[in-house]
Amino acid sequence: MRCVGPLVVSGVSAVSAVSAVSAVSVGFAASVVSALGCSGAKVAPKLPATAAASLTTVAERSGYVRTGRYDEAIALCDQLAEIDGVFCDRIGTTGEDRKIIAVRIAKHPNLPVIYIQAGIHAGEIEGKDAGFAFLRDLLVGKVAPGALDHVSVVFVPVLNPDGHERFGPNHRPNQRGPEEMGFRTNGARQNVNRDFMKADTAEAHAVLGVMRTHDPVLLIDLHTTDGAKFEQDISLNFAPSAPRADQLEETAVSFHDRVMPRMTALGHLPVDFYPAFIDDENPMSGFETGEAPPRFSQIYAATRGRLGLLVETHSWRTFKQRAESTYHTLQAVFEAAITDAATWRSVANDVSRTDAKLGGSKLTLMWKLTKQSVEIAFRGYAFEKRTSELTGGTWLVYDETKPEIWKVPLFKDLEPAITVDVPRGGFVIDGGFAKAVAPILARHGIQYRPIAPRSLALETFRVTKVTFQPPYEGRTRPTIAGAWIAETRTLDHGAIFIPIDQPLARLILHLLDPALPDALVNWGMFNAAFEQKEYMEPYVAEEEARKLLAKDPSLRAQFDAAVAADPELARPEGKLKWFYQRHPAWDERVNLLPVFRVGDSLHL
Repeated sequence: MRCVGPLVVSGVSAVSAVSAVSAVSVGFAASVVSALGCSGAKVAPKLPATAAASLTTVAERSGYVRTGRYDEAIALCDQLAEIDGVFCDRIGTTGEDRKIIAVRIAKHPNLPVIYIQAGIHAGEIEGKDAGFAFLRDLLVGKVAPGALDHVSVVFVPVLNPDGHERFGPNHRPNQRGPEEMGFRTNGARQNVNRDFMKADTAEAHAVLGVMRTHDPVLLIDLHTTDGAKFEQDISLNFAPSAPRADQLEETAVSFHDRVMPRMTALGHLPVDFYPAFIDDENPMSGFETGEAPPRFSQIYAATRGRLGLLVETHSWRTFKQRAESTYHTLQAVFEAAITDAATWRSVANDVSRTDAKLGGSKLTLMWKLTKQSVEIAFRGYAFEKRTSELTGGTWLVYDETKPEIWKVPLFKDLEPAITVDVPRGGFVIDGGFAKAVAPILARHGIQYRPIAPRSLALETFRVTKVTFQPPYEGRTRPTIAGAWIAETRTLDHGAIFIPIDQPLARLILHLLDPALPDALVNWGMFNAAFEQKEYMEPYVAEEEARKLLAKDPSLRAQFDAAVAADPELARPEGKLKWFYQRHPAWDERVNLLPVFRVGDSLHL
């Protein structure tokens, strides 16, 4: 290229463009000057038609006092899309009919993809502003230069636009800035970061679409903590953390070992666990870190055989400080990606192949903490526990002028909690429930196919006890007990078969095995199976009970033993139900889970 006179950026001189960017900007316009100087050493990317200054955010221009509304995120996405290799994708539509947008950067084909989401909890919003600032610098090589030759990026600045636009000053009283922010849940009052398995929300559908389409090797979820006051400014939670037979956990450890020291070098005080006290009212109780169920984003990524990273800035740091620590986290990640992204892709591919061969094995999928701990030095503040004259209880009062080193326990060692038998063949969803389950499978990218009505030797799960929990995330969750037993059944019309020999086998198990906390049955998907739909009047039951005893005198001894063992049978109606359950009229599908395990004998 040839330059004459001052460099001009979209009709604005470079000097003017740079001066228009506030002092707190991460310096996009200045980076343009550096990257596109007249030496001819670098080739200018295609620039947006707007001035560089217009690509800064409300947060930057206000000195990180305010954050912009959602229309700003859409405008920035559109403007960035004027650069070669940058796209503004519409990945979904919310319940309130707002579009969910993603900035996608793909400078070269077939590179490993890093997926970043912000604003899933829309009051925790620095990820949006830091993400835009970081991508601007990434595009011009100011930060992690060369990274875009090794990875592509999908960045969703606000995954929860409806929550974002419930804008106000009082949503996060335990957070310093911005002046106003969005709300935690979406428009239907659902917490999207509990929805990655049951996939009720349009926002979760959007993320699952990205996972299916781009198969990112790494998912990064940007948040802000709740909790106590202390000096540590950011929590980085890498997934998976539990032991696995493949290389994914080792890869996550290597990733951790690249990012954590880099964050320290960049001036931060990172921890690699979520800093919530074991006892909320006792800072000296310490911390614990395990592996959560896959309803949470980073664990969901690991369940798919990909890396996950939950970023939690500290809510009592200022908005500007939180944006800076988020920016630096992305910097550390992309610096690591320059050398490691190809390995992440290779390991992910290996995991997909390995997980497709899990059939017939025993697999631990949930872990619990042991009683072993290590002592850590945690940077807190002086505090005292005062008696409240208002409530009669106690409350913690921190003194942020007096830093302290707390010597506290950290519980992090894991042992198996739930180990399941992986069926050799797969699972069948019986016909009456299949149409409700099939769309969920499809959203996750799980393969299934119809199976015609036929008699099959399989395993059924019959529930022996069920209770119901209070409403949670729009669902009524049951707590069930029961066991798998071998049966021969005739399938209903419309049944579907989900083979286990596919890359998402772990995800299939988490969705369908009732032992696991995020199984569809435990989200209330099959509650109708626990309802008795036909009845026998007491006067009829009295007559039929006598007929059963006359036909099979040994039933009396079984009845007497059952009454002696079960307090529920002390009541007359309980006794009559006992006989009804042994009568030919009893509906044998009551408490039958419509999810069956099948083995090698299933051939379609």
